[in-house]
Amino acid sequence: MYLRLQNVTHLNNLGPVRFAATYPKYTPKLKNELFPHVAPVSLTYKKTKSDEWTKMSPNGLINGYLQLSKHRLSLLIASTAAGGYMVAPGYMDAKCFVACTVGTMLMSASANACNHLLEAPYDAQMKRTQSRVLVVHRFTPLHALTFAGITSITGATILWAGCNPLTAALGVLNLGLYAGVYTPLKRYHIGCTWAGAVVGAIPPLMGYAALTGSLDPAAFVLATILYSWQFPHFNGLSWNLRGDYSRAGYRVMCVTDEGICRRTTIRHSLALLGLCSIAAPLTHLTSLNFAFSSIPLNAAMIYLSYLFYKNPDAKTSRNLFRFSLLYLPLIMVLMVMSSRGTSNEVNSIAALSTSSLHYLPGSLKPVNSPVELTVKS
Repeated sequence: MYLRLQNVTHLNNLGPVRFAATYPKYTPKLKNELFPHVAPVSLTYKKTKSDEWTKMSPNGLINGYLQLSKHRLSLLIASTAAGGYMVAPGYMDAKCFVACTVGTMLMSASANACNHLLEAPYDAQMKRTQSRVLVVHRFTPLHALTFAGITSITGATILWAGCNPLTAALGVLNLGLYAGVYTPLKRYHIGCTWAGAVVGAIPPLMGYAALTGSLDPAAFVLATILYSWQFPHFNGLSWNLRGDYSRAGYRVMCVTDEGICRRTTIRHSLALLGLCSIAAPLTHLTSLNFAFSSIPLNAAMIYLSYLFYKNPDAKTSRNLFRFSLLYLPLIMVLMVMSSRGTSNEVNSIAALSTSSLHYLPGSLKPVNSPVELTVKS
């Protein structure tokens, strides 16, 4: 199913809009769901004033920047990078860990600001996004673009200097994929969901590369777990928003082909079981304990995905989405715990804790002295 706006010549007053639609079993109930009343909105930005930056109160600026960066999403992405760092083999370093987390968050903030810029006209047509900062003219496009530029440059610099060039390159690549591929593709092709899943899989790669300086099969298994998680997560979220997505002309799975939406959800839920219980231990990403401890979480994900597959409605999709939010932090914690079972990993955690002494006044060790710790088997 695909709906798109046609013959819209005056966006300042949407009024009655003609749609092109093909949908089996078209009913009045579906019509009310997909074509709710759209309040007139103005998509014409006011002229930028020279004192725009100083007139806004500090609280207004901070809240606006938090919305522009989608701070909750940025925190989630940064947490997956931190998880990738902690799962990777090697000795952890406090400076590198902080640089990886902060740098990833800044790169995500920049990507989200670019998303606001590119989608402002379409955000104005969707109920859940009609209050975004660019839609309501709290910021001008120039202001948002400046924010995106500063956060991206700062984030890439932190990743380069605090971690390594590979981590910075992955961050820049992810920014380009999100802003240059995924965001515009949403209005043209159903493949946007797969592109978005790749974007979501890169942050844990960044964390892994920050510690090891390279990528190996275990790193790509970690990324694939995050890749497969995106499908039940996003499909569960988007199902109840397909009316909004249709109105804005987005060709996401729940709008373009509901059958594919349901099938990919159950397939990738099954894939998570194989990745966690087979691929992760085989590549030494985790210990064998993880293969068994992750089964209850994956079984629950498969069960909820199956319910959504058999009867896609508001309840099953909402339950699937909510569980996916719980699944991700729990599976990452299990991975970290299972990958920290050897003496080398215990040394790594101890080194991370002790290295913080270097930044305390009057520490017992000089700043540049090495930290040597051993743990007997």
